[in-house]
Amino acid sequence: MKKEYETILGAVTFLALLCLGYAYFALGVSAATTRALPVILAGYVAVLVLVFKGLGLSLTRSRRQELSRHVQAHAPALSRNLRLAVKKNDYNRVIADERHDIVLEFLDSIELSFDYHRIEPAVVDYIIDEIDRIESEAREGGFDAEDYPSDPTEFEHWCAAQLRHFGWDADVTKRGYDQGIDIVARKGALVIGLQVKRYNSPVGNKAIQEAFTGKNYYGLAGAGVLATAGFTSSAQRLAATTGVLLLSPHDLPSLDREFGVESFTEAWAM
Repeated sequence: MKKEYETILGAVTFLALLCLGYAYFALGVSAATTRALPVILAGYVAVLVLVFKGLGLSLTRSRRQELSRHVQAHAPALSRNLRLAVKKNDYNRVIADERHDIVLEFLDSIELSFDYHRIEPAVVDYIIDEIDRIESEAREGGFDAEDYPSDPTEFEHWCAAQLRHFGWDADVTKRGYDQGIDIVARKGALVIGLQVKRYNSPVGNKAIQEAFTGKNYYGLAGAGVLATAGFTSSAQRLAATTGVLLLSPHDLPSLDREFGVESFTEAWAM
């Protein structure tokens, strides 16, 4: 907790305990428990709420709405990064949880109308809960970004099926003739290519180079590499210079936004 929370909570709690102690001393155990205790607890909560609101230390409705807009806009990346931030060993035991750091990186990358540092614990918890809610709604709608096949070939077909679920006309290219593109997908006037990697370790430069080559070979409007375990720093730098998008299964519902479907005209149609 931040220092403001600790100081205020400590002071109000101490005052409530003093009042409670006096009530038990003056009224006796039975009367204090039935009459004074509920009143003191209600007053304790009310004072905390008023003080936190007065000092701007609460997550108000307007602040929650502002955070929700940012979370919605960056939900695929946040979902992916929060998943990768939880490290497990071979026995499925969590050995590291870096979600707090991921959320702070996100908060430092967006513009907010308030200083989140003053209410950091509440903001971090709210964002993680929002991502959980978004993922839960997606699962209820038939999509689970983590429920993909373990076989690489089946993973290609799974990705194509998910794209069709979200309105794309998607086909897996013939193995051996893909020229660096595993899936060709079309929505409206936009035709893109994806190389998909069902890996357990970050993808390197080769996949980026192949996707870039395949984009030019097929004459596509855009290309991306979709991987299950992220990308190396070198691959990220190379992607930035080639225009190849780096994606994960979490990006499938919003792939049209990633590639900017609305901004393409019929000139791109094949």
